[in-house]
Amino acid sequence: MSRVCNKAPGLPDGSIAEQSLYERVDGPIATGSAHFMRAGGELHLMHADLELNDQRQAALRVRCAAAAVRAALVEYRTSHRIAQELGFYPVHDERLRVAGGGTAPVRETLGAARESDLVQLDETDVETLALRYEAGGDEAAYGHFVTALTGFSADLDDFSARAAEAHPADWQRLAWQFLTAFDRIRIYGQALAVINILGTTPSAVAGAGHGRSNRT
Repeated sequence: MSRVCNKAPGLPDGSIAEQSLYERVDGPIATGSAHFMRAGGELHLMHADLELNDQRQAALRVRCAAAAVRAALVEYRTSHRIAQELGFYPVHDERLRVAGGGTAPVRETLGAARESDLVQLDETDVETLALRYEAGGDEAAYGHFVTALTGFSADLDDFSARAAEAHPADWQRLAWQFLTAFDRIRIYGQALAVINILGTTPSAVAGAGHGRSNRT
């Protein structure tokens, strides 16, 4: 996942200082993403356990997922703090503006990514992200991701503490809610990664738009 989440996989020659800055910020994101995706795996396996009527094992999956999300948040918050302390966000926002010819190419990048099945967003989602970048840049967009994941973590922790004694009706409702919430946050984070990688490389955006699409 680090290859997906890193914002600047290849900066131009002579950008050693910027490369170091990106590495400091992106390192925790890569680790956080590993924890986050592990949580997703546990949640999907939880559904398999419920299909087999193994509530005890499902409760264990929820606790494991909750622990993985907490670990992810530590890394994501570390990245956010480092980015603020080192002045990363203005640097990255400028790279996006330069690549977009004056404004961050959020709509163009996500539009091309949608055509190539790189991200699952509707037009409203794209517009919301574009407005978020226009209002506060990458810091605002990433901050929203951390806030959403913090709320999700709290919900998981709350249920995991009582999962072993939960009624079947609770499982029927919350199991789907947790997966839906996970997917929503994952898709948002995936969109940020697409913007941060393809959005800083105009040629990559153009190439993505010519990819094969499964949409009819």
